[in-house]
Amino acid sequence: MSKPDDRTKHQPFSERIHQRLREDILHARLQPGQTILEPDLAARFGVSKTPVREALRLLAQDGWVVVLPRKGYLIRPLGLDDLREVFHLREMLEPGFAAEAAQRSEGRGVAGIREAVEAQRSSGDEVDVALASAASFHVRIAEMAGSARGAKIVANLVDEVTRLHYLVPSLAAHIESREELDAHDQIVSAIGSGNQREAFRAMRDHLRATDRALVAAFGVPRRRARIEAVPGRR
Repeated sequence: MSKPDDRTKHQPFSERIHQRLREDILHARLQPGQTILEPDLAARFGVSKTPVREALRLLAQDGWVVVLPRKGYLIRPLGLDDLREVFHLREMLEPGFAAEAAQRSEGRGVAGIREAVEAQRSSGDEVDVALASAASFHVRIAEMAGSARGAKIVANLVDEVTRLHYLVPSLAAHIESREELDAHDQIVSAIGSGNQREAFRAMRDHLRATDRALVAAFGVPRRRARIEAVPGRR
């Protein structure tokens, strides 16, 4: 078992395991449809089953794993229907947050989202940095809108998109594309100038364009594979 760093060594075992497993799911080291077992995880982390069970309970609560009674846990599959639901929810929330952030900004708080865009732009071949920066951009806008709960919801939805990028490596070109960065620049500009209507429009159009790009890359065969992976389906 690897030694925890200074940031995690004081966390309860269950929190550390939850964090590690969540990262494994987001980075596709644990694949959708894969089954994981408590004894295997307890051996991996060098702990008893109790903290492992608690970590898995939290992951199930967040929707990342599905409980298989008397069999283990299934890494929740991801299909086209899931992706469309994610972007439907994002389109319901994020344009409004962008407009609210524009109303509240008065030039303040824009530095944080601009910083996230610049980090994404300068990430080079570091896809991890680009994805983390893009996620931070969207979450910070919800925070600027004054919605702590909304920021948590956006963070969870963006995590689904992050996982998709690791599942489909060809999407790295999208997260680093000029279209993506230009869209973020437009949103920053609208928020910084206090233009609520333009901030709403720019965020809505950005989400729709991203949805189209990701759905096209994901492909119909993956949806079929997801259906076949669901327990009880034939």
